[in-house]
Amino acid sequence: MDKESLYELKHEYFTQQEVADIFRVSPNTVKNWRDHGLLDYFQVLGSTRVLYPIEAVNQFKENHKKKATVIPFMKPEVAKKMEGPELSSSRIKKDWRI
Repeated sequence: MDKESLYELKHEYFTQQEVADIFRVSPNTVKNWRDHGLLDYFQVLGSTRVLYPIEAVNQFKENHKKKATVIPFMKPEVAKKMEGPELSSSRIKKDWRI
């Protein structure tokens, strides 16, 4: 394989360690995702090296993206006056103890 082909291969696929670095998990977690069919991969028969297509990694990232909900901090007196599903009574502490 010439150098140009190796360069193209490197930019079309990620290694298991690179995928782990992207998601900030261990390589074993990436292997578990692969074994459960959550992440597409490529492996040459007889080889131990596993490569992950960039498109598959990007699709996995989009499918498993979590969106955070930010709840602003409020004083207990103000929170007691508010009503609605965004503020549950379990989040309001009635008496503060230190």
